[in-house]
Amino acid sequence: MDPRSLHALEFTVAIIGQTLLLAAGWGFLGIVFLQNPLIAPDPVSDFVNSKPTVTTWVVTLVATVMSVATTTKHCGIESISLIHLSGGIALTRSSFVIDICHLTPTIATLVVFGLTRLLVSSWTALLTPTLVTWSLDASGWELDLNSSWFESALQLELVKSGIALVRGNSTEIFNLNGVLSGIAAAQYSFGHPGIFSFNGVEYNISTGGVLPAAPRYNGTTEHVSNNNTGLAFAGGHVPTNIYVNFTKGHAPQGQSRTFTLQQQGLTANVTCRRAGDTAGDLNFQSSFNPIPVPLADGTIDYWLWVWNITGNCSEGQPSVQHYVTRSNSSTVPETFSSGFLPFVVCPYPLQQTNLSWEHFTVAMNASGRYGFLPLTLCEINPLITTSLVSYSNGVIDTTVISSRSLDGGSSNLTQFLAAIVNHQSVTTQGLTTNAIGDALYAIYVSASGKNSISAEELIDLLLRELEQYWRGVIEFSGTFLRSAFSAYPREVPAEAQIPVSGHETIVSTGWYRQSAIWGFTILPITAVALMMYAAVVYTLWHVFTTGCQEAFDTFDPSNPIHVMMVSSTRDSNDIKDNLDDSSAGFERGGMARNEELRVQLTDVIPNRKRFRAVTEPDWFAAAI
Repeated sequence: MDPRSLHALEFTVAIIGQTLLLAAGWGFLGIVFLQNPLIAPDPVSDFVNSKPTVTTWVVTLVATVMSVATTTKHCGIESISLIHLSGGIALTRSSFVIDICHLTPTIATLVVFGLTRLLVSSWTALLTPTLVTWSLDASGWELDLNSSWFESALQLELVKSGIALVRGNSTEIFNLNGVLSGIAAAQYSFGHPGIFSFNGVEYNISTGGVLPAAPRYNGTTEHVSNNNTGLAFAGGHVPTNIYVNFTKGHAPQGQSRTFTLQQQGLTANVTCRRAGDTAGDLNFQSSFNPIPVPLADGTIDYWLWVWNITGNCSEGQPSVQHYVTRSNSSTVPETFSSGFLPFVVCPYPLQQTNLSWEHFTVAMNASGRYGFLPLTLCEINPLITTSLVSYSNGVIDTTVISSRSLDGGSSNLTQFLAAIVNHQSVTTQGLTTNAIGDALYAIYVSASGKNSISAEELIDLLLRELEQYWRGVIEFSGTFLRSAFSAYPREVPAEAQIPVSGHETIVSTGWYRQSAIWGFTILPITAVALMMYAAVVYTLWHVFTTGCQEAFDTFDPSNPIHVMMVSSTRDSNDIKDNLDDSSAGFERGGMARNEELRVQLTDVIPNRKRFRAVTEPDWFAAAI
């Protein structure tokens, strides 16, 4: 192939390559602006981050082409100055020329040098991924606790269990989780950990009475055993019914995925107050029967006191509660180290009488180590809430937006909540201590040592914490009911479904339309490409019009050996002992021989120097 055709092919490949790069840059920028953000698959992100030197090839290509375009003038009709030749050589070395006496090559080399340096930054700024946030709409449904279907389903469960609250293993759920949910809600303000866990799901402070509706936040995937759903629920898989519309294809896992949903919750407006020295209309009464527990030798080890606590409710039959405590005496019910904290709930939740069940009251009468607590009445009004639920970092956090009272047709739900509180009043009392009493006692001891709080203020503080405790229990009950009646394989009919809406936020690696300045990163890339096109056209025009393609094919001014060979070549009038006498030409194999040639810098006349070829004996003798 003749030199001109070879150069045409080489520059055609260069133009195609540069065009592809330019098209890739503009295309990538356009995709980012259209999709905003452009989420990168994890393998692609890792590759781009681990290979930042990919842009080096682009810089080398542009610098080489610009150098060839500049030095092509040496064989043209026009002459070229040494300073211009020096500028072309500097470009091949990724450098520039500074000479105030020659502004044209100085400015030209600075512009090209700046663009090639800026090219690296432009490609880096354009291609380097960063953390991006992708927000997607999410929608679906969940069980409506205020629906007539749920009210009927709950009534069937209550009849099945004989209004005995819960059945089977679910009793253990309320024995433990009911207490923990209340304590988590009550003691958060005192710096205690506020994370509460149920069915493999973690809640911040309280469950808020919501169903864990977001994917990957719905807890255990194990199916319930023996089809124990409803009030027999003791944990199991609760399917989610939230759907996210991925308009851009399959969503990546990303570094984190969070949800913010608007859901229905359940809470209570709880008001606790002192009841005075008497129980008022409740007519709080207690009776006991000490039962001795003997040792093997017949002596009495301790006494079990069987208590019968009664409160006269204004609606329905009297509320009755039974307790068993331990004492060392048949006449003194407890010692200073033990405590007794009985409760009664009105209306009595374990009766079949049809009542309004709009709210209920809890009466508490403390003794022993809990004697600092006055006779207390807490009125509990259940509320349906609209809550903003955040699913982040594996924890569910609930914020109430609005609330309203239960509809008149939700009497079974209110009765169930009263039964939960009644169940708590029994299971929290042990032989010598009470779980609720111990939690309040810890707060009492911690706060009573502060001089800034009076006795009345301390009691008010304990009453506020007691309100938070019962609110936490009610909210956990709401979450339990939603999970129990939504657990697989139960099906929720359409009339019992309530819409859920919100959005999912994915934090991943990718690119997004940061600002208008970010879009300008494509301009240096475009400018360099246009310069390369002009340089190639200019070079090819000289190659095909000036007839100097042979010299262009052999001479490279960026190669010091080439420059020395050209500068040392003499005509017939030149003196002898010139480098040209020992050097080969540009013929095939000549460059290889010249690379082995030894030279020495010598003085010709004052202020004139040149390279002189050194023969083998000369340099060998000098070395010895």
